[in-house]
Amino acid sequence: MARSSVWKIYAKEMKDILRDRRTVISMVLVPILLMPVMMIGFGAIMSKRMSSLQAETSQIAWIGTVSANEIRTALENRPDLKLITGLEDTTLVIDMLRNKDLDAAILVPDDFDLRLEAYLTDDQSSPPALRLYSDRTREKSRFASDKIETAANAYREKRAEQLLVSRGLRSDLLKPFAMQQVNIVPPEKMGQIGASMMIPYFIIIMVLTGAMYPAIDLTAGEKERGTLETLLVSGVSRLDIVLGKFLTVCTAAVVTSSLSLISMVFSFKYSSSFSPDMSQAFSFNLDFISGVLIFVAMMPLAVIFSAVLMTIALFAKSYREAQSYVSPMMFVVILPAMASLIPDADLSPWMAAIPIMNVSLLLKQAMIGTIEPLNLAITMTANSLISIGSLYLMVVMFRRESVLFRI
Repeated sequence: MARSSVWKIYAKEMKDILRDRRTVISMVLVPILLMPVMMIGFGAIMSKRMSSLQAETSQIAWIGTVSANEIRTALENRPDLKLITGLEDTTLVIDMLRNKDLDAAILVPDDFDLRLEAYLTDDQSSPPALRLYSDRTREKSRFASDKIETAANAYREKRAEQLLVSRGLRSDLLKPFAMQQVNIVPPEKMGQIGASMMIPYFIIIMVLTGAMYPAIDLTAGEKERGTLETLLVSGVSRLDIVLGKFLTVCTAAVVTSSLSLISMVFSFKYSSSFSPDMSQAFSFNLDFISGVLIFVAMMPLAVIFSAVLMTIALFAKSYREAQSYVSPMMFVVILPAMASLIPDADLSPWMAAIPIMNVSLLLKQAMIGTIEPLNLAITMTANSLISIGSLYLMVVMFRRESVLFRI
């Protein structure tokens, strides 16, 4: 582009937004600090909390008196369980579970042992059942019920082995064959797939966030400060002014998303020392080709978001009014951006024509190295056409006095 006025406007606006503390925070500090806090900090907190819950002593109610004494003894011998006896009212026990006074409860019928022996010796009998109560909305209650189930399963296997031995059969007949699962995908690839589902969503949101505040500030913010009129009478054409502002907003979007991506790469790389579980589930090593593809896919999206946000914000008279206008766009973007989070969602040719969704799935494929040239071509073509349309609409709106000054 040979229009020197555009670059002068661009240099002026870049200097202005870098002086604005809010813009610098949203464009630089947030993407740099947000990802490590989310990946490392939150992951470490979650891992520590889950370990703490598993180690805590669970309060278990034993409802029953004369049956399943071996299971009861096994539960009593566990140091991470406290067995509470003497509760016979099931309704009361359920209320205690709801009030978090108990973590789980096991109901043992009085005839459990008799029915079990009958079932083991008579093919016509039905097996007895233990009833396990828990609150599955609480992790501690879920862990408690798992502990009970582990003890019950151990007792069940023991009785089955005793029965086989008593009939002159080998106890290992309970497992007449083994099932060996072979994952053809290496562990690091599995972690990469997990990261490829999450990262595109965050990148798209950061592109939008990076463009949002500069777009508002360079349109409605200028109106509110009274500096837009001065710029319009400076002798520079409106086309140069709007293009210079647009380039500034687009730069902010690209910088924000790029810093977010770099921050995520380092967060995944160093998360193993803080959260081993998260590091195992999510691993991400960005090679040069994938990085280039991600950058190329982001560019049309940055153009679309910048142009659309500037167009919307032009209608506002103040910064706060513009915020209320552009806020719904966040909800419009979030849903298609979540396409990468859908398990086994692949980019097909028809989905490659849907904006935002196509970038989400394209970035996902780029990160796992399965991108198809046809899908890439359709995505870039569709987004480029939408970019041109968005730019044209922005220029038209900027030339209208009724939009600039709400006449």
